[in-house]
Amino acid sequence: MDSQEPKYDVALSFAGEQRAYVDAVASSLKEASVKVFYDDYEKVELWGKDLYAHLDWVYRKASRYCVIFVSADYAKKVWTNHERRSAQGRAIQENSEYLLPARFDETDLPGLPPTVGYLDLASLGPAELAANIREKLGPPRLEPGFPPKTDRLWSALSIKGDKSAKKQERKETQRVARSFYGAMQRMNMEERRAIAGILAFGCVGELPQGVHLSLSFLCRVTKMPQAELLDHLRAVRSLNLKVVVRDPIHRPDEGELQSDDRDLLLSFWSPDAPQRRDATKIAYYAVQCASHHFCVDHGVEVVARLDFRRLSKAFSGPLVIEADGHEIEDGGSNSPNIDLR
Repeated sequence: MDSQEPKYDVALSFAGEQRAYVDAVASSLKEASVKVFYDDYEKVELWGKDLYAHLDWVYRKASRYCVIFVSADYAKKVWTNHERRSAQGRAIQENSEYLLPARFDETDLPGLPPTVGYLDLASLGPAELAANIREKLGPPRLEPGFPPKTDRLWSALSIKGDKSAKKQERKETQRVARSFYGAMQRMNMEERRAIAGILAFGCVGELPQGVHLSLSFLCRVTKMPQAELLDHLRAVRSLNLKVVVRDPIHRPDEGELQSDDRDLLLSFWSPDAPQRRDATKIAYYAVQCASHHFCVDHGVEVVARLDFRRLSKAFSGPLVIEADGHEIEDGGSNSPNIDLR
């Protein structure tokens, strides 16, 4: 294996006669954000490739595990035997549990001893097999970035309705959150810190239209001078993030000492869901969920580094970032106070 992470969590090798069963397994794995090699998902990728060489790479190098669906049909096909030999080569080379047999019948396969542990599909449905594969894979390992499923965000927003309505609402919510993430990708680091700072520390009393925060306070948490900070906030206007500077909304007490402060009101509009009037609210909760388990200060750093893995409940493992030359691990005591069950 190369030192880099494999492209797939699991590769599925099967005969066409069992496609209906395997298709259900692949669908269940994909829904759970498992990176699965299943030929129907790879039609464009396979188009024009030398399949002999490419499939050898997939089954010998590109996956963490390979599930072989053993059957009489599987044993007599040219391509399935090619996939099997590649997978067996990897298993022998690494002396590992790479090859996972799942049996439709008792057919003998060359090089596969009967002593190798297998799952009997006569008593195991596709969803159950998929669950066993996920258990074998262990805890999901999501890469930094935007996850394929944002169920932690959905929970934070308390999406309600019947099954069809919830599905549509989740789809649109994810589209808005991804749109916000895309805007953050187009910013420089200081612009991201400014936007993340407003959404992490700001007051939500004006949601869904906007989030507001003291300009003086944002300068303190981002460690930027006012003039520089305002320049960064002006620059993001082209990315559909609007920041209005206004007088403070809280009146000082009589005789109270106060700085020459102003109030910032941030709003976000999503071009991918222009009809949504709550895009700012979704962006706010996206930042809260992305910084889940960090103190707010370090959560800003996580968001500024475009690590939105924690929008997904699939990512619950330890996460370490480096800020100002120091490593910071999640689990801070000042985590955002929102219901993320």
